[in-house]
Order: sequence, then C-alpha cells, then structure tokens
Amino acid sequence: MKYAISIPIFIFLSFFVVKFDDAFAPAYFQKLEQTKPAVTEKTVTVVAVGDIMLGRFVEELSLRNHNWNYPFASTSPIFSGADVVFGNFEGAVPKEHKKTPIYGYQFSVRKEAVEAAHRAGINAVTLANNHSYDFGASGYAETVSVLNRIGMATVGKNSDYVYGENGTEVRFMGWNDTFAKIFTSTFSENVRASKKQGEFLIAAVHFGEEYATSSNARQKEAAHALIDAGADVVIGHHPHAVQEMEMYSGKPIFYSLGNFIFDQYFSEETQKGLAIRMTIRKKDVKYELIPIDLYQSRPRVDTNVPSQSFALPR
Repeated sequence: MKYAISIPIFIFLSFFVVKFDDAFAPAYFQKLEQTKPAVTEKTVTVVAVGDIMLGRFVEELSLRNHNWNYPFASTSPIFSGADVVFGNFEGAVPKEHKKTPIYGYQFSVRKEAVEAAHRAGINAVTLANNHSYDFGASGYAETVSVLNRIGMATVGKNSDYVYGENGTEVRFMGWNDTFAKIFTSTFSENVRASKKQGEFLIAAVHFGEEYATSSNARQKEAAHALIDAGADVVIGHHPHAVQEMEMYSGKPIFYSLGNFIFDQYFSEETQKGLAIRMTIRKKDVKYELIPIDLYQSRPRVDTNVPSQSFALPR
C-alpha cells in the first residue's frame, strides 16, 4: 500500500516547523558548533644540514656531467615538506670566478651552482665559518649579495634571519668559533639581545676539530652558554664528521652534522652526514634524525642506518 501526505496535512506540518523554529534553533546550531572541524595547528618545518661546498671537485663533477643540478639529484626526500632548508655554506661567490684547484683551499663557487642549490630547496645558509672570507671582505659582500638576490637568506656577521610564516617564528643565528674563540659572554649577549618572546632560536656554530668524531671541551662550553642564554637547539659544523648529540637543560645540541656536499673522499666519516628535520609547533618540537650518505658528492638518505625521532616540549 502506498502512502501520500495530503496537501492540507503538508501545509499544517510546514506551519508547525515554522511556528516552532525558534524552539529548535538553539539545539540545531549547537549541533553544528560541535561538528565544526578542528583548526589544524600551525607548524614550521626546518631541515638543517651540514657543510655545503660547491666548488673545487664538486664543480668539476658538475661540469663533467653538464649539469649544475648534479649534487642535488637525490635531495628531494631529505628536503621534502620543509619551509626552510638551512645549511653551512663553505666558500665565496666572488665577482670573478676562477675554479679552485683540486688541492686548493680558497673555495670559489660559481653563481650557477648556488642557483642550483636554491632550486633544490636550500633557502637559508650560515656564512659564519672559516671560508666565507676566502676572497676578502669584497668577496664576502658579493657572496651575500648573490645569495640574497637568488632568494637565499644569509646568517652571520651580526646578521640574523627570522622565518615567521604560519604564526610560529623561528630565528636563525650563526657564529664562527674557529679563528678566534668567542667569549661565552658574547654568545649570551648576542642571544639575549636578539631573541624575541615566543621565538624558537636555532643557533649555528662553526667549531671543533676537523675530522674529530666527538666534541671537545670548548664545543661543550660554547654550546652550553648558548642554551643557557636561550637558544632552543644548537647545530654545529666544521669537523667534516658527524659528532654526538647531547641533551643539556632539556635542549638538544648536535655538535656536528658532518658534510652534506663536499669532495672529501679519503675516509668513511667524511662521506657521511646527518640532517635534522624539526617540526616546530607552539608547544613542542619533533626532531627527526636523517642519516646521509655522500656518494660522489651527492647526498642521499642512507637507508642502511635507521632514522630516529623524538619530541620535546618548548
């Protein structure tokens, strides 16, 4: 048997709903309020890598392969999803480039090489190291100018970089502690003068002994001073080998990330590196440690070593 609502009954029911609309509205809208999708927490993702040197034999390999993208063939899985990819740029981009001899130590880098680095995803570097002045003050100034023009932020020589998108601000600072040791009070003064309330501070320091696989007393002294002053994480480089991580006052210190792109093929340690992926939220930070293998100056994820991850409150 089929049922149908007669027109008079339909009109009556419509009147009933309209009549009592005010009574039903609060519950109806309350239900809508309860089913609204939760607001996704905003985050900033930073990938920090170690020493990047795009001259000398790395340049030779790029020329042989007719491809300035050569060193970055396998970096996509490392950089994937990062808002900022931050590394230590070893060398200079002088106005007049002359290829660095194989056993030379003044690293001249071509503009095409850093453009390829930027295309690959590297968008911030520290110049606070022992090679940024390989071509003097004018070479340093030209390096900063070239990198900034192609869209790469630079840190060092009293120059910070703040990435503030997504509502979480991250400040990058850099120091060179190789030629002359920096007073620990200077580290503290720099941090306290720069860090703003609510910022997450990444402190990059060029320190330690080349090719040493563990930190020394001076590195610990400098890193501890930075954490005490307010740094949230310390990222080290210069030894060209991966060194240990230390937890100090609830903050991580990575004493050396080792090489990321280099032409040092004489040991296993110099052909290994570490990348740190930091997912920074308002209340906590997730750290992922990504092992790197440098195959013919081409960094790639080392699948033979398991990655590690942990989270820390801010």
